[in-house]
Amino acid sequence: MFGIRYRKANPTDYVLHFSKGKLAHEGPGLAFFYFGPSATIVSVPLASVNLPFVFNEPTSDFQTLTVQGQLTYRIADPKRASAMLDFTLDTQGRYTSDQYQKLPERLIYSLQTLLRGELQGLPLRAALVRGDELAVRVLERLKSNPEVSQLGVEILNLALLSLKPTPEMAKALEAESREALNQTADEAIRSEEHTSELQSLR
Repeated sequence: MFGIRYRKANPTDYVLHFSKGKLAHEGPGLAFFYFGPSATIVSVPLASVNLPFVFNEPTSDFQTLTVQGQLTYRIADPKRASAMLDFTLDTQGRYTSDQYQKLPERLIYSLQTLLRGELQGLPLRAALVRGDELAVRVLERLKSNPEVSQLGVEILNLALLSLKPTPEMAKALEAESREALNQTADEAIRSEEHTSELQSLR
């Protein structure tokens, strides 16, 4: 019959089929016939997504730190997500707008805001050695973030893979570390020489 169409969704897509403005079908991986002229099809992806990121953020001592990592999330509440962003499909099964692509952008913005707040409370040296601690704190705060909840998203994991100072600061830190090691070695040698002198006097 003219206007009758068939749609079979992927198991990782949650489909909402509206007919004349009323919800007719919903669920993951649906297969159904529908009347095209009066139908609206919304398809929300449920699969987890790995979202890489790179930020340049200041520390409390006004040093720039490059943070590289990966955020893993999934849409846990497709109805809520579809109310906040447009996941509507056209007759060819393509999204009618690019609004759905704003979801990763909004998550990254929330993540960057929380991470910036943490780093601004730490000096560079402390930030460089507290990557795991930072990831845990930011992950917990991101999970309870109201905007993330409004988007129907569940945050699965946050990994901070690299924390690097500027090349100039990295060289300065390396020079300081070498100087500290040399000083420690010199002190150890002097202590050993002093001990030897005392033993020779006995």
